[in-house]
Amino acid sequence: MRFLALMSILALSAAPAVLPAAEQVCDRSDSKSTPSPDGQWIANVQEEVCSTPTGAAAGITVVIASAQDPAHSKRVFLMPVPRSRDDWPRIRWQGAKALQVRVANLSEASPPEPEFEGIQVSLAYCGDNPADRERLLAYKASVKQWQKDVGAWVQKRKQDAEAAGPMPPRPEEPLLAPGRCVD
Repeated sequence: MRFLALMSILALSAAPAVLPAAEQVCDRSDSKSTPSPDGQWIANVQEEVCSTPTGAAAGITVVIASAQDPAHSKRVFLMPVPRSRDDWPRIRWQGAKALQVRVANLSEASPPEPEFEGIQVSLAYCGDNPADRERLLAYKASVKQWQKDVGAWVQKRKQDAEAAGPMPPRPEEPLLAPGRCVD
């Protein structure tokens, strides 16, 4: 399921390049706006759903826009839509030219654009626990391998049900704290 979300997010980020001749239609949710300390910029967090050649793609975006000219803007961060709005990115301005995008520890976040108009953009994990993120990645890899093993088992079973043996056991999902942002 998360693989599909990641593929959708990649389609969302590539859609303008893929559809130069076709009109891209996007729908955006209400955004949570956070102005910079000097009031020159606004960081908007919102869900964005756009048409693609094969359907639609969705993601959570962070867009920095000029307070004087909202058209002067750039998307600096994109991530798959999490299960809960509680896991949407949080914005923390660390100064007029430094923006921190904070995400839940287990988020599938890619690095943000490092800079826009002199504003340095960084990524931070709430409840930062790299070991838990590694365990989650290992689990996802083992599920992909399990899916391949089950496919091979099904083929073998079609040929000789007795020789196929039992279905490969599904990997056990680790119990991990989400590391949600609380501010």
